[in-house]
Amino acid sequence: MEYNLSSKVKELCRQRGIQLKDLAQKMGIAPESLSRAINGNPQLSTIKSIAANLDISVSDLFALREQVSLNAIIVCKGQSYVAQNLSELKQFVEEIERKYYE
Repeated sequence: MEYNLSSKVKELCRQRGIQLKDLAQKMGIAPESLSRAINGNPQLSTIKSIAANLDISVSDLFALREQVSLNAIIVCKGQSYVAQNLSELKQFVEEIERKYYE
């Protein structure tokens, strides 16, 4: 399986409901600069900025496996918790256990 940074960044933006120009703005660079970076040989600082502004790690940015999408809503004693990834879900479950079950 061949890796394509441009496709990965575009897909991550799509999943987050933003466009490349929005990502570029968050990074403080011109959209053209972002496009050149993801279609060429970006500097490490640019890669780190892309990952940080997409709220993922650099290693996840380069992961070849497809990420599993997870969204969860927990309602406990009238309190709603919305998790958008496994880490948040675990955090909410631990919080609920501490509050109500210890």
